[in-house]
Amino acid sequence: MMQRCMIFRRPVCDALVLYVAMFCVVLPILCHRLHYSIYYSQTLHMGRTDPFAYAMKVNNDRKKLAQTSLLSRQSMSSHMVPGVDSNVKLAVGFVTVNRQVKMGDGSLYNPGYLMQSVEAILRENPSSETRLVVCNVDSDPSSNADAVFLSSFVPVRSKNLKRNTTAPLTLEDSFKKEREDYIYCLNQTLSFDPEFILILEDDALATPGALGIIDHIIRTKIEKKYRGFELIKNNYTKTFFKLFTPTYMQNDFHTTKPKRIFVHILDLIGMGILGGTMISFVHTLFFNKAPKRSYATIYGSFVVAVVCCILAALAVSRVHLMEWRRISKHFFVMFQADNCCTPAVLYRKDTAEDFLKYLETTRHNASPIDGDMNRLVMSHGYKRFAVEPNLFSHIGMYSSLQKKINRNFMHGFV
Repeated sequence: MMQRCMIFRRPVCDALVLYVAMFCVVLPILCHRLHYSIYYSQTLHMGRTDPFAYAMKVNNDRKKLAQTSLLSRQSMSSHMVPGVDSNVKLAVGFVTVNRQVKMGDGSLYNPGYLMQSVEAILRENPSSETRLVVCNVDSDPSSNADAVFLSSFVPVRSKNLKRNTTAPLTLEDSFKKEREDYIYCLNQTLSFDPEFILILEDDALATPGALGIIDHIIRTKIEKKYRGFELIKNNYTKTFFKLFTPTYMQNDFHTTKPKRIFVHILDLIGMGILGGTMISFVHTLFFNKAPKRSYATIYGSFVVAVVCCILAALAVSRVHLMEWRRISKHFFVMFQADNCCTPAVLYRKDTAEDFLKYLETTRHNASPIDGDMNRLVMSHGYKRFAVEPNLFSHIGMYSSLQKKINRNFMHGFV
């Protein structure tokens, strides 16, 4: 009887040690700076610094690095010069307005979002088949200091040739202007006659290696697709590719798309089985000194380890766990996209032309661009895909539509 009690007690003790070590020691140490983890601590991450001040400091550091990098360039690359004849594979358009914001002390602050975004793309050393254009859609073109500064490095085209003084816009009018601005930038990028178009908002910052991954997506997901291990031609062209999804929407089950929920469940189960197998192997190899264990004990220990890893994955959050996919471009995946947002969208040329025509027919609708995209998807048989992890981050604390600093998602800007 005593021996049976000891046999039962040992696995229970092992399970207790595993859970205490995982959830009370390992995860708190590793995850206290990960915002979407349940272990996130603002105090340990930022100290006593106000989140807004911390985000401003991070932005200023990025802005300074971008400016230094741009000034080290002599001039515009030869293949960026307007009018240079070449086959254009990808045209990148930046939609931008003056982002200067009035601070609490009355001073004007230029966050330099556009400068950071353009420099991040130039840092990737775009190929000779790539074109960049900045679409300055501000009512007063000369007030957009970033666009004026960048005119020495990339082509800048202004929607308004001179200052156009208008009364402050209502939110509905702002959405209408946003549509007109998007139409203008689509036209400017299409003027290069490219095969693919990437439209970026001026506060969409490319992650390192973004252009290389976009090229891989074009070659293996858009132009062709895998059937088994063989690449075959992809005849389906009615697609949008969102290269940024708000991080809170990428979290576990924060979606209304059934396919995405199913994939999230499979991810958790896969992590649980992989982690449980590793834990069971290490435990058997180094810690289990019992000469023989019953199959029930072995299976029970494995299930306990699997559940532990699933709970750990939920505690860390899917947003952070996806980062391992950045190891290689081959690990990036595409899912059915959620309805929100358009900071970075990749189009085939024919898809961009169709979307342009659709926007031109809905000029008087007071709805955001992603709302128009949703209606086009539902009424014309288009599909939307989201690339994960994100290839771009959203660094814009100041909303040009709402004319205010967004303090609700401050963590997204650091």
